[in-house]
Amino acid sequence: MSLFKFDNFTFNTSYENNLLHEEIKQIKDGDVSEFALKLVFAKGEEPKQYSIVWEQEQIDTCSLWSPIASFIRNIRPDWAMCKQPSRLASGMPIMAVYSKSDENRGSIALSDPSIASEILVGVVEENACLRFQINLFTQKCAQMDEYELTIRIDRRKIPVAKAITDIKAWWTDIGFKPMNVAENASLPMYSTWYSFHQHTIPSEIIKECKIAKALGMDSVIVDDGWQTDDNSRGYGFCGDWEVASAKIPDMKAFVDEIHALGMKFIIWFSVPFVGIHSKVYEKFKGMYLKSRSTYDAYVLDPRFKVVRDYLCGIYCDYVKRYGWDGLKLDFIDSFMLTDDSSKDFEKMDVVSVEKGLEMLLEQVCTELQKINPDIMIEFRQSYVGPSISKYASFFRVTDCPNDPFINKTHSLDLRLTSKGTPVHSDMIMWHKDETPEAVAYQLQATMFAVPQISVRFDNITSEQYKVLENYLSFWKNHRDTILNGELELLDFNAGFSMAKSKKDGECIAVLYQGVAYTVTEKEEYIFNSTGFDGIFIETPSAVYEIYDIYGCKVCSGKLDAGVHKIPLKNCQMIKLATC
Repeated sequence: MSLFKFDNFTFNTSYENNLLHEEIKQIKDGDVSEFALKLVFAKGEEPKQYSIVWEQEQIDTCSLWSPIASFIRNIRPDWAMCKQPSRLASGMPIMAVYSKSDENRGSIALSDPSIASEILVGVVEENACLRFQINLFTQKCAQMDEYELTIRIDRRKIPVAKAITDIKAWWTDIGFKPMNVAENASLPMYSTWYSFHQHTIPSEIIKECKIAKALGMDSVIVDDGWQTDDNSRGYGFCGDWEVASAKIPDMKAFVDEIHALGMKFIIWFSVPFVGIHSKVYEKFKGMYLKSRSTYDAYVLDPRFKVVRDYLCGIYCDYVKRYGWDGLKLDFIDSFMLTDDSSKDFEKMDVVSVEKGLEMLLEQVCTELQKINPDIMIEFRQSYVGPSISKYASFFRVTDCPNDPFINKTHSLDLRLTSKGTPVHSDMIMWHKDETPEAVAYQLQATMFAVPQISVRFDNITSEQYKVLENYLSFWKNHRDTILNGELELLDFNAGFSMAKSKKDGECIAVLYQGVAYTVTEKEEYIFNSTGFDGIFIETPSAVYEIYDIYGCKVCSGKLDAGVHKIPLKNCQMIKLATC
């Protein structure tokens, strides 16, 4: 146990083994403080968990934000602390606490998003303080001689959204620069997952894509199923990555037909999995991270160059052969060192799994961009951190089928930490008997993410179709403001009661709960997504038009300056132009 005292912080540290050297220096003072940590281990030591603990008064602090806290925002007691885990392929090392008015009270981030770590916070019952804790090396990791890290603590009384986006900017400044993004990565897409699952039928997919393109979708993601005749949703047939000829007799012709529609073609891979039924299963024995299979598949070990070359070779060969425009690289969070992982270090060229994965992603990204500079690569939550942003064309919200609340909160959370990388909704789907208003709500819930749609168009009503058509037309026409404007969020504590984005005098706003909205821009588009009819707005004098969920004008008029109750029905939109 060691003690490090500074003007505004007192750190207690602990480590179960002896350290040759331990040092914490304050390298930046003020409301945003930075501390440099250096640890020196005994030669060849595999680090055990190292912890730093400190406290601050819990004054006007009611909730927490982290990338995985969309379900529950409350701060728990210190005997059941809220935890944000992170490693290269899962999560990110960031956490924030804030006031009822969404004002920052403490935002913490670490400079190393690759090492397995945790940031925790809990209420100390004895003194009503918050106890913060950073745990490093929380999962089995490679041997190392020394380790350095910068800890950033922001106590500025600013909007918590600003504190979070400033952390993203800090990560970019210290070297985690996002990948250059192709134009199509920011355009709506059609996905086959919820609509087809593993039943990959080219003629049916092409039929859907003809409609999707007419609606405004510019790419198709062909998901799991193209590589196997099995449709049981397992991964026992992954690893060979041979096109299932019974489903897709001619992959090149399939891709060419999609291209002829004016759409890009993206295809799915479960990167680490080698199934027990694959031909290469025996080839890679001794190069798996687990001795037991999950989903009838084993996880490859990226510390072996032959593994990285094999995967990269497949992706590059197929992109050249078939003209694919992008890859959905799935399940990279399964790359994790275990007690029974290979110890055959002489055959490895790196001993760290995180480093091996980073080398794999760097190799894949570099080689694919040589073939196609506009190649698109999708990663989904939880592999969305600053390290992964270097290799991602877009991030997608985790699977939340037919769940608009999680799709909303996760997409907005991701927007805060993903500047420079487009954020996509989880694939939007709905029941064939759903009301048109409920379909509109699903879409409006993810207004500030790039839409991914996954329905069978012959299984939706004409009213649902018109809702989707109107929404995608509006979204594409206002895409620049939606994706690149200044994003403002209200009520973090409630999973966001309002979100808006404004740019160059235009504002797109969605009200998710009953709040009084203040008009500030020259031209505003406000959606009533509260579930109830009627909203209150405060506005300068303005002219307005109200549109229904199909894009038809309902009425128009003029408003004097002041507060007004607008008879805007559920999921309708009002357009205001201030005088």
